[in-house]
Amino acid sequence: MNITVLGGGNIGMSLVGEISRIKGYDVTLYTSKPEKFDSRIDVVDDERNMTFKSGVFKSTANLREAVVDADVLLCTLPAFMRKKLIEDITEDIKPTAVLGFVPGYGGAEMYCRNLLDKGVTIFGLQKVPYVSRTKEVGKVAGIMARKTKLYVSAIPCSKTDEIAELLEDMLLIKTQSLKNYMSATLLPGNPLLHTSGSYVYLKDYKKGYHYPEQIYYYQSWVDECSKVICDFSDEMMSICKALPIDLSEVQSIQEYYESPTPQKLTVKFHTIPSFQPLTLPMIHDEEGFMPDFNSRFYTEDIPFGVCILKGLALIVNVETPTIDAILDWYYRMTGKQYFLADGSFGKDINETAVHQLFGIDSPEKIKEFYNR
Repeated sequence: MNITVLGGGNIGMSLVGEISRIKGYDVTLYTSKPEKFDSRIDVVDDERNMTFKSGVFKSTANLREAVVDADVLLCTLPAFMRKKLIEDITEDIKPTAVLGFVPGYGGAEMYCRNLLDKGVTIFGLQKVPYVSRTKEVGKVAGIMARKTKLYVSAIPCSKTDEIAELLEDMLLIKTQSLKNYMSATLLPGNPLLHTSGSYVYLKDYKKGYHYPEQIYYYQSWVDECSKVICDFSDEMMSICKALPIDLSEVQSIQEYYESPTPQKLTVKFHTIPSFQPLTLPMIHDEEGFMPDFNSRFYTEDIPFGVCILKGLALIVNVETPTIDAILDWYYRMTGKQYFLADGSFGKDINETAVHQLFGIDSPEKIKEFYNR
């Protein structure tokens, strides 16, 4: 079976390293810098204190070459790059192919209508299989916090069990089917994690101010951060309950991290080993450290995470004071205006993947699209 991994970043390198070891999978990596990649790489599993060699794979910067014979394509590109990628592969992808998004959140399914009409199956993983950090580009991939179980859903829904079986064999991680694709995209993941802490740390930030040292994201986490993320999660769960599809498998942040109170969640975050080295995106110069609002922390998780939730809330008439506060803070920090106070669209809404931009502007249309 021909597998193509789209994107040679942190998770892309790790997936290539893992999948290429398994007999029966011929792996191609699509990357803008194929010259940096050897035919094999090392994968370092930091938690298991072990290093293994990948199988042989090929790298290419030619998108058509990477796509035309692929049976399964795994897209690891950031959300803001997916629209163009999907447009560029639509002509060359096989009608029998499977296109997966790792992870699934970000609204990529909105760009896939032509692919679905062509016969392509799309799927989204609820979470990435592991935390990945490139140790040497094209040479050494690093992984930690390997998941014990993955959750996946596909469009059309009837293909989900087949995709789960395939992924379990390919990634060697037990994979469970979800009832609905949106169950893989509405989750206590990066759009909640990255924005709630940032909002607390930077809510009073003034342009040009320098912090004396780098802020460690989860080491600096306090109960106020936990209160914000729990409120955010509560709003997300209210949206899920109001949508006319089965989202019973979506977990709250409190349930996912087994922390019923903000105080317990703070303690939990301080005890997760893979969280401890993670930093707030900052720019270091001779005066100190400034927030980097051009980081994927924000350019992905706000327009392709927080905004999608806000758009859904508007469709089902759910109040979202915490989401609104985060979007207002981001507007003050960057000038990006996605929604106005009355719920109408702001000047930058076309940079998002909110459902309304694709004509999905009612509960009935949500049900029709996701239950296909």
